[in-house]
Amino acid sequence: MILEVAHLKKNFGSFVAVDDLSFSVKAGEVYGFLGQNGAGKSTTIRMLLSLITPTSGSIQLFGKSINQYREEILNQVGAVVEKPDLYKYLSGYENLHLFAKMSGKLISKAEIINTLALVGLEKRCHDPVRVYSQGMKQRLGIAVALVHDPEFIILDEPTNGLDPQGIADIRNLILMLSKERRKTVLVSSHLLSEIEQIADSMLIINKGRKIVEGKVNELLNPNNVRLEIVVDDHLLAKKIIESTLWSKGLKHAPDGKIIVETEAAAVGQLNKLLVDNKLNVSSLRSMNSLEAYFLSLTSDNEV
Repeated sequence: MILEVAHLKKNFGSFVAVDDLSFSVKAGEVYGFLGQNGAGKSTTIRMLLSLITPTSGSIQLFGKSINQYREEILNQVGAVVEKPDLYKYLSGYENLHLFAKMSGKLISKAEIINTLALVGLEKRCHDPVRVYSQGMKQRLGIAVALVHDPEFIILDEPTNGLDPQGIADIRNLILMLSKERRKTVLVSSHLLSEIEQIADSMLIINKGRKIVEGKVNELLNPNNVRLEIVVDDHLLAKKIIESTLWSKGLKHAPDGKIIVETEAAAVGQLNKLLVDNKLNVSSLRSMNSLEAYFLSLTSDNEV
């Protein structure tokens, strides 16, 4: 394990921002960290980086306590927390050169240029940061996190301010860092479709507490689907489903819709059941996506 968090808690006065949070991140994986705004993601990340002190609980990185081995641990960590702080009147190259010197490692000019090329800024590296777009500043912040070649990388909303092409570039960069360079990457994001495409494992938190943690391919098992069904008489349809084995997969849903969890292979049989009972099925849609799963866990209503 690269990271092990146990019973982490953070109070701000009477407000509990993070509440008894435990999770672990394995070496070499991309770990998705999900939650609604205000769920406690950035507070957790700040505790991982020892920027703020937990109220209680423990954090171990590389098998060592962050409290006891802070400097040694952080030399192996790169991070972008929300917006990167940069020197606006220095160029992109000058910024990266300065942060490279701060890291305490001997980093050559060629390595700095390679890092800038990695995030797509080599052609604009000599322009002052004050003329950079928000997306370019975000890329430079990621370059700062990577310049000292860390083992563990924490990216808090890394695609903020990026256009669709920029988002795709960052997605490919994260995958390359994990698969080719064997880096461990923790990514906090509200772009659920991006996490679905890049993460090996994920954690969903809500109001500071862990809701679910696990492998993405297991949590979003394609052999099981969550169906949203719209029929002309949803009360009758619900009554029919409740009299079958599908009743155990029947979920709460807004009026006019029915949500059923079932095996993918059984979808046709369920549709036939409804049609044979003279029901007009106007829509039968799979909700087997991270967005649907996330909303079902974190919304006040299940859907």
